[in-house]
Amino acid sequence: FPYRMNIFTQGTTTQNKAGVRVSEDAKQIKANDFGQVFYYELFPSAMRVPHWHANGNEVGTVTSGKMRVEIWEKSDKPSIYYVEPGQTWFIPKGKLHSLENVGSDQLKFIVVYDKPVTADRDFVTAWASLSDAVLAKSVGLTEADISHIKRTTVNRLSNFEQKVQQEPQHDPRRYKSDFGQIKPMFQSEAGSIVRLDKESNPNLSKIALQKTVLKPGAMRVPHWYLSGDVLLYVNSGVAYFTMLDDDGVVYHRLVRRGDLISLPVGVFNGYINVGNADLEVYEAFNNLGESGEITLQSGSQQFNSDVIRGTTGISHDSAN
Repeated sequence: FPYRMNIFTQGTTTQNKAGVRVSEDAKQIKANDFGQVFYYELFPSAMRVPHWHANGNEVGTVTSGKMRVEIWEKSDKPSIYYVEPGQTWFIPKGKLHSLENVGSDQLKFIVVYDKPVTADRDFVTAWASLSDAVLAKSVGLTEADISHIKRTTVNRLSNFEQKVQQEPQHDPRRYKSDFGQIKPMFQSEAGSIVRLDKESNPNLSKIALQKTVLKPGAMRVPHWYLSGDVLLYVNSGVAYFTMLDDDGVVYHRLVRRGDLISLPVGVFNGYINVGNADLEVYEAFNNLGESGEITLQSGSQQFNSDVIRGTTGISHDSAN
Protein backbone atom coordinates (compact mmCIF):
# COMPACT_ATOMS: atom_id res chain seq x y z
CA PHE A 1 0.00 0.00 0.00
CA PRO A 2 2.39 2.74 -1.22
CA TYR A 3 0.00 5.54 -0.23
CA ARG A 4 0.41 4.71 3.48
CA MET A 5 3.08 4.79 6.16
CA ASN A 6 2.94 4.46 9.93
CA ILE A 7 4.81 7.33 11.53
CA PHE A 8 5.57 5.34 14.71
CA THR A 9 7.23 2.44 12.90
CA GLN A 10 8.53 4.16 9.75
CA GLY A 11 8.93 7.77 10.82
CA THR A 12 11.89 9.49 12.46
CA THR A 13 11.72 9.52 16.26
CA THR A 14 13.82 11.90 18.34
CA GLN A 15 13.64 11.76 22.11
CA ASN A 16 15.25 13.41 25.10
CA LYS A 17 14.33 14.21 28.71
CA ALA A 18 11.83 16.83 27.51
CA GLY A 19 9.72 14.59 25.28
CA VAL A 20 9.27 12.75 22.00
CA ARG A 21 8.95 13.99 18.42
CA VAL A 22 7.85 11.64 15.61
CA SER A 23 8.14 13.02 12.08
CA GLU A 24 7.45 11.76 8.58
CA ASP A 25 9.22 12.50 5.34
CA ALA A 26 6.77 13.37 2.56
CA LYS A 27 8.87 11.34 0.13
CA GLN A 28 7.97 8.17 2.03
CA ILE A 29 4.39 8.18 0.71
CA LYS A 30 3.32 7.96 -2.92
CA ALA A 31 1.63 11.04 -4.37
CA ASN A 32 2.30 13.18 -1.30
CA ASP A 33 3.52 16.56 -2.51
CA PHE A 34 1.26 18.28 -0.01
CA GLY A 35 2.90 18.44 3.40
CA GLN A 36 3.81 16.65 6.60
CA VAL A 37 2.24 15.36 9.81
CA PHE A 38 4.20 15.27 13.09
CA TYR A 39 3.31 13.81 16.49
CA TYR A 40 4.64 15.18 19.80
CA GLU A 41 4.64 14.24 23.47
CA LEU A 42 5.98 16.81 25.93
CA PHE A 43 6.57 16.18 29.60
CA PRO A 44 5.57 18.81 32.21
CA SER A 45 7.73 21.97 32.08
CA ALA A 46 8.94 21.04 28.59
CA MET A 47 8.65 22.98 25.36
CA ARG A 48 9.02 22.93 21.62
CA VAL A 49 11.71 25.59 21.56
CA PRO A 50 11.13 28.99 19.87
CA HIS A 51 11.40 28.42 16.12
CA TRP A 52 9.94 29.34 12.75
CA HIS A 53 9.08 27.62 9.47
CA ALA A 54 10.36 29.52 6.46
CA ASN A 55 8.26 27.59 3.92
CA GLY A 56 5.10 26.29 5.54
CA ASN A 57 2.00 27.24 7.47
CA GLU A 58 1.24 25.19 10.58
CA VAL A 59 -2.04 24.01 12.07
CA GLY A 60 -2.27 21.65 15.02
CA THR A 61 -4.55 20.19 17.65
CA VAL A 62 -4.04 19.06 21.23
CA THR A 63 -5.25 15.55 22.08
CA SER A 64 -4.14 15.50 25.74
CA GLY A 65 -2.84 18.07 28.25
CA LYS A 66 -2.58 21.85 28.15
CA MET A 67 -0.40 23.90 25.79
CA ARG A 68 0.73 27.51 25.88
CA VAL A 69 1.33 29.02 22.43
CA GLU A 70 3.35 32.21 22.01
CA ILE A 71 3.79 33.92 18.63
CA TRP A 72 5.90 37.01 17.98
CA GLU A 73 5.39 38.84 14.71
CA LYS A 74 6.98 42.30 15.06
CA SER A 75 4.18 43.68 17.25
CA ASP A 76 4.67 45.27 20.66
CA LYS A 77 3.02 42.33 22.39
CA PRO A 78 3.20 38.66 21.36
CA SER A 79 0.10 36.58 20.78
CA ILE A 80 -0.39 34.22 23.73
CA TYR A 81 -3.12 31.64 24.13
CA TYR A 82 -3.76 28.27 25.77
CA VAL A 83 -4.87 25.16 23.87
CA GLU A 84 -6.56 22.16 25.44
CA PRO A 85 -7.93 18.87 23.99
CA GLY A 86 -10.19 19.46 21.01
CA GLN A 87 -8.81 22.96 20.41
CA THR A 88 -6.44 24.05 17.64
CA TRP A 89 -3.80 26.63 16.81
CA PHE A 90 -2.51 28.21 13.60
CA ILE A 91 0.96 29.62 12.86
CA PRO A 92 1.61 31.51 9.59
CA LYS A 93 4.90 30.70 7.88
CA GLY A 94 7.90 32.65 9.08
CA LYS A 95 6.36 33.58 12.44
CA LEU A 96 8.55 32.98 15.51
CA HIS A 97 6.69 30.78 18.02
CA SER A 98 7.00 28.32 20.88
CA LEU A 99 4.75 25.52 22.21
CA GLU A 100 4.94 24.82 25.96
CA ASN A 101 3.46 22.20 28.25
CA VAL A 102 1.93 24.26 31.07
CA GLY A 103 -0.13 21.44 32.56
CA SER A 104 0.70 18.87 35.22
CA ASP A 105 0.32 15.93 32.82
CA GLN A 106 1.93 14.88 29.58
CA LEU A 107 1.04 17.05 26.58
CA LYS A 108 0.20 15.23 23.33
CA PHE A 109 -0.48 16.98 20.05
CA ILE A 110 -0.56 16.61 16.26
CA VAL A 111 0.93 19.18 13.87
CA VAL A 112 0.22 19.50 10.13
CA TYR A 113 2.28 21.56 7.65
CA ASP A 114 1.15 22.52 4.16
CA LYS A 115 4.59 22.02 2.58
CA PRO A 116 6.71 18.85 2.35
CA VAL A 117 9.79 20.85 3.42
CA THR A 118 9.07 23.43 6.12
CA ALA A 119 12.63 24.78 6.65
CA ASP A 120 12.45 24.38 10.43
CA ARG A 121 14.74 26.90 12.18
CA ASP A 122 15.28 27.56 15.90
CA PHE A 123 17.46 29.84 18.02
CA VAL A 124 20.22 27.35 18.68
CA THR A 125 20.70 26.13 15.12
CA ALA A 126 20.45 29.67 13.74
CA TRP A 127 22.88 31.10 16.29
CA ALA A 128 25.28 28.18 15.89
CA SER A 129 25.58 28.99 12.18
CA LEU A 130 27.23 32.34 13.02
CA SER A 131 30.88 32.92 13.70
CA ASP A 132 31.86 33.42 17.35
CA ALA A 133 32.57 37.12 16.82
CA VAL A 134 29.26 37.81 15.05
CA LEU A 135 27.30 35.78 17.61
CA ALA A 136 28.89 37.65 20.51
CA LYS A 137 28.14 41.04 18.93
CA SER A 138 24.59 40.05 17.91
CA VAL A 139 23.26 38.77 21.21
CA GLY A 140 25.90 39.65 23.79
CA LEU A 141 26.84 36.12 24.80
CA THR A 142 29.95 35.10 26.70
CA GLU A 143 32.57 32.72 25.35
CA ALA A 144 31.18 29.98 27.60
CA ASP A 145 27.64 30.53 26.24
CA ILE A 146 28.91 30.45 22.68
CA SER A 147 30.82 27.24 23.31
CA HIS A 148 27.67 25.58 24.67
CA ILE A 149 25.54 26.65 21.69
CA LYS A 150 28.12 25.39 19.20
CA ARG A 151 27.92 21.94 20.80
CA THR A 152 24.10 21.86 20.83
CA THR A 153 22.90 22.23 17.25
CA VAL A 154 19.78 20.04 17.54
CA ASN A 155 17.50 21.18 20.35
CA ARG A 156 13.89 20.91 19.18
CA LEU A 157 12.59 19.87 22.62
CA SER A 158 13.85 21.34 25.86
CA ASN A 159 12.93 21.87 29.50
CA PHE A 160 12.20 25.32 30.90
CA GLU A 161 11.35 26.98 34.18
CA GLN A 162 7.68 27.89 34.27
CA LYS A 163 6.55 31.24 35.53
CA VAL A 164 4.72 31.37 38.86
CA GLN A 165 1.61 32.76 37.14
CA GLN A 166 0.49 32.18 33.57
CA GLU A 167 0.13 35.24 31.37
CA PRO A 168 -3.40 36.18 30.28
CA GLN A 169 -4.48 35.18 26.81
CA HIS A 170 -3.82 37.67 24.02
CA ASP A 171 -5.06 36.40 20.65
CA PRO A 172 -5.98 39.47 18.55
CA ARG A 173 -5.65 37.60 15.24
CA ARG A 174 -7.80 34.65 16.39
CA TYR A 175 -5.21 32.01 15.67
CA LYS A 176 -6.91 29.71 18.19
CA SER A 177 -10.01 27.68 17.33
CA ASP A 178 -12.11 25.00 19.02
CA PHE A 179 -13.60 21.99 17.22
CA GLY A 180 -16.30 21.98 19.89
CA GLN A 181 -17.44 25.48 18.87
CA ILE A 182 -17.66 24.74 15.12
CA LYS A 183 -20.97 23.55 13.69
CA PRO A 184 -20.48 19.94 12.54
CA MET A 185 -20.82 19.16 8.85
CA PHE A 186 -22.44 15.92 9.97
CA GLN A 187 -23.53 14.56 13.34
CA SER A 188 -25.58 11.53 14.38
CA GLU A 189 -25.42 8.49 16.64
CA ALA A 190 -22.84 7.09 14.20
CA GLY A 191 -20.37 9.93 14.82
CA SER A 192 -19.46 13.42 13.63
CA ILE A 193 -17.43 15.38 11.08
CA VAL A 194 -16.12 18.84 11.99
CA ARG A 195 -14.06 20.98 9.63
CA LEU A 196 -11.73 23.83 10.57
CA ASP A 197 -11.25 26.04 7.50
CA LYS A 198 -11.45 29.64 6.35
CA GLU A 199 -15.19 29.70 7.02
CA SER A 200 -14.64 29.05 10.73
CA ASN A 201 -11.28 30.86 10.96
CA PRO A 202 -10.30 33.37 8.22
CA ASN A 203 -6.60 32.82 8.96
CA LEU A 204 -6.78 29.38 7.33
CA SER A 205 -6.85 30.55 3.73
CA LYS A 206 -4.52 27.83 2.42
CA ILE A 207 -5.04 24.84 4.70
CA ALA A 208 -7.92 23.09 6.46
CA LEU A 209 -8.14 20.41 9.15
CA GLN A 210 -11.10 18.04 9.41
CA LYS A 211 -11.85 15.81 12.41
CA THR A 212 -13.96 12.67 11.97
CA VAL A 213 -15.12 10.50 14.88
CA LEU A 214 -16.90 7.21 14.12
CA LYS A 215 -18.56 4.91 16.64
CA PRO A 216 -17.84 1.15 16.48
CA GLY A 217 -19.44 -0.35 13.38
CA ALA A 218 -20.05 3.04 11.75
CA MET A 219 -18.94 3.80 8.19
CA ARG A 220 -17.52 6.85 6.48
CA VAL A 221 -19.34 6.37 3.19
CA PRO A 222 -17.16 6.00 0.07
CA HIS A 223 -16.46 9.43 -1.40
CA TRP A 224 -13.94 11.65 -3.10
CA TYR A 225 -12.92 15.24 -2.46
CA LEU A 226 -13.02 18.21 -4.81
CA SER A 227 -10.82 20.44 -2.67
CA GLY A 228 -7.32 19.22 -3.45
CA ASP A 229 -4.93 16.65 -2.03
CA VAL A 230 -5.52 15.25 1.44
CA LEU A 231 -3.36 13.74 4.18
CA LEU A 232 -5.42 11.40 6.36
CA TYR A 233 -4.05 10.56 9.82
CA VAL A 234 -5.49 7.90 12.15
CA ASN A 235 -5.14 9.16 15.70
CA SER A 236 -6.92 6.29 17.47
CA GLY A 237 -8.94 3.19 16.68
CA VAL A 238 -8.90 0.59 13.89
CA ALA A 239 -10.60 0.89 10.50
CA TYR A 240 -11.10 -1.16 7.36
CA PHE A 241 -10.01 1.24 4.63
CA THR A 242 -10.80 1.08 0.90
CA MET A 243 -9.14 3.16 -1.81
CA LEU A 244 -9.22 3.19 -5.63
CA ASP A 245 -6.21 5.04 -7.06
CA ASP A 246 -5.77 6.85 -10.38
CA ASP A 247 -4.44 3.69 -12.04
CA GLY A 248 -7.51 1.68 -11.07
CA VAL A 249 -5.68 -0.31 -8.39
CA VAL A 250 -7.91 -1.17 -5.41
CA TYR A 251 -6.55 -1.34 -1.86
CA HIS A 252 -8.37 -2.91 1.10
CA ARG A 253 -6.32 -2.48 4.28
CA LEU A 254 -6.66 -2.33 8.04
CA VAL A 255 -5.41 1.02 9.31
CA ARG A 256 -4.69 2.00 12.90
CA ARG A 257 -3.08 4.60 15.17
CA GLY A 258 -0.16 6.36 13.50
CA ASP A 259 -1.12 5.46 9.93
CA LEU A 260 -0.83 8.33 7.48
CA ILE A 261 -2.45 8.04 4.04
CA SER A 262 -1.98 10.31 1.03
CA LEU A 263 -5.20 10.90 -0.95
CA PRO A 264 -4.72 12.80 -4.23
CA VAL A 265 -7.68 14.95 -5.31
CA GLY A 266 -10.54 12.91 -6.74
CA VAL A 267 -9.35 9.57 -5.31
CA PHE A 268 -12.25 7.32 -4.24
CA ASN A 269 -12.04 6.11 -0.62
CA GLY A 270 -14.01 5.14 2.47
CA TYR A 271 -13.60 3.33 5.78
CA ILE A 272 -15.44 1.43 8.54
CA ASN A 273 -14.69 1.42 12.26
CA VAL A 274 -14.01 -2.27 12.95
CA GLY A 275 -12.70 -1.72 16.49
CA ASN A 276 -14.39 -1.67 19.88
CA ALA A 277 -13.69 2.04 20.57
CA ASP A 278 -14.23 5.32 18.75
CA LEU A 279 -12.23 5.86 15.58
CA GLU A 280 -10.65 9.34 15.44
CA VAL A 281 -9.31 10.54 12.08
CA TYR A 282 -7.83 13.89 11.04
CA GLU A 283 -7.66 15.03 7.42
CA ALA A 284 -5.58 17.98 6.20
CA PHE A 285 -6.47 19.75 2.93
CA ASN A 286 -4.09 21.90 0.90
CA ASN A 287 -6.43 23.58 -1.59
CA LEU A 288 -9.54 25.44 -0.49
CA GLY A 289 -10.59 26.81 -3.87
CA GLU A 290 -13.49 24.38 -4.15
CA SER A 291 -14.65 22.64 -1.01
CA GLY A 292 -16.95 19.67 -0.82
CA GLU A 293 -17.10 16.00 -1.57
CA ILE A 294 -19.08 13.58 -3.75
CA THR A 295 -20.39 10.22 -2.57
CA LEU A 296 -21.62 7.40 -4.79
CA GLN A 297 -25.17 7.87 -3.56
CA SER A 298 -25.25 11.65 -3.94
CA GLY A 299 -23.63 11.39 -7.37
CA SER A 300 -26.02 8.74 -8.63
CA GLN A 301 -29.02 10.77 -7.50
CA GLN A 302 -28.12 13.48 -9.99
CA PHE A 303 -28.83 11.20 -12.97
CA ASN A 304 -32.13 9.71 -14.06
CA SER A 305 -32.91 6.06 -13.33
CA ASP A 306 -32.45 4.95 -16.95
CA VAL A 307 -28.88 6.24 -16.98
CA ILE A 308 -28.12 4.49 -13.68
CA ARG A 309 -29.69 1.25 -14.90
CA GLY A 310 -27.75 1.36 -18.13
CA THR A 311 -24.51 2.07 -16.28
CA THR A 312 -24.75 -0.49 -13.51
CA GLY A 313 -27.19 -3.12 -14.72
CA ILE A 314 -29.24 -2.98 -11.53
CA SER A 315 -32.98 -3.54 -11.53
CA HIS A 316 -35.55 -0.87 -12.36
CA ASP A 317 -36.85 -0.82 -8.78
CA SER A 318 -33.33 -0.39 -7.35
CA ALA A 319 -32.51 2.39 -9.81
CA ASN A 320 -35.61 4.26 -8.70
